[in-house]
Amino acid sequence: MSEYALFLIATMALANTAPITDEDLRMTALRAIFPGMRISLVPGKRIGDPSPKKPGPYELDGPDAFAKESVYRVVGKATNEAEGCASEDRRTAGKFVDVRLLRFQMFRWPNSSGLFAVLQYNFEGANPAGPCWSVGFLARLEDIGGQWKVQERYSLNAHHHEMLMSVRSLDLTGDGVDELVVEPDFGGAGTSGSSLQIFDLGHSRFEEILSTVSRISQETDEMYTQVLDVPKTIKHGGALFCFTKTTMFEGGKPAIPPRISKPFYKRGEGVDSNESEERNKMVAPFPNP
Repeated sequence: MSEYALFLIATMALANTAPITDEDLRMTALRAIFPGMRISLVPGKRIGDPSPKKPGPYELDGPDAFAKESVYRVVGKATNEAEGCASEDRRTAGKFVDVRLLRFQMFRWPNSSGLFAVLQYNFEGANPAGPCWSVGFLARLEDIGGQWKVQERYSLNAHHHEMLMSVRSLDLTGDGVDELVVEPDFGGAGTSGSSLQIFDLGHSRFEEILSTVSRISQETDEMYTQVLDVPKTIKHGGALFCFTKTTMFEGGKPAIPPRISKPFYKRGEGVDSNESEERNKMVAPFPNP
């Protein structure tokens, strides 16, 4: 393939596929994901800062990908283990709340009539344990006999999770089929950061093909960011995922100036299928009584 052709493919891929804005379809999808619940748009409400301050050279930025998204109130009892944990109010023994404050983006599934949604929410007034401050998962939906139904749920890396730092649907291989890139944050015990997960959407399921840390801050012991290099990744046809890494602290010592490197990861690196299976059990609906 010529350099010019590669340039054109990379230029097109840099343009993320836009999420669906049709409010009727968005509400229809939410009703399929949360069947039987009361769902309403909260007019004018936003969660998060849409214009966070620019970080200094030794600070991590914390963008919220959903800061400009509409907020929905979804009322109903917990339907899975993740919600059971996130809905607990530990200030009162045995008390659970049932009001979700939810934000999401939704996209067309590539080369099909299906949809997929990226959701993040917490429970209003809850006081849960740290590992389940918030719930984040992917949902694949299909129109079956004129009715939208959830065919798959996939839990995101979500320990001490509060928000998604980026959500992108874009073609990383040059084959005309989008991949999904998401960055849920995480934290705990003096550590904060985010993971980057990439999903192949070419086989009618969420196939996780990369999982790596994209931001990490462990007090002043270790601090770095990794940014996906889309054009270089396309050059490798998605067999390698290329990054630009900026290291601010390493081994307790600051890098002055911050050190730039260009790591790359093979397809499948960092993905633990057993761990993913256990996480996905957390968002699987409880059996019907």
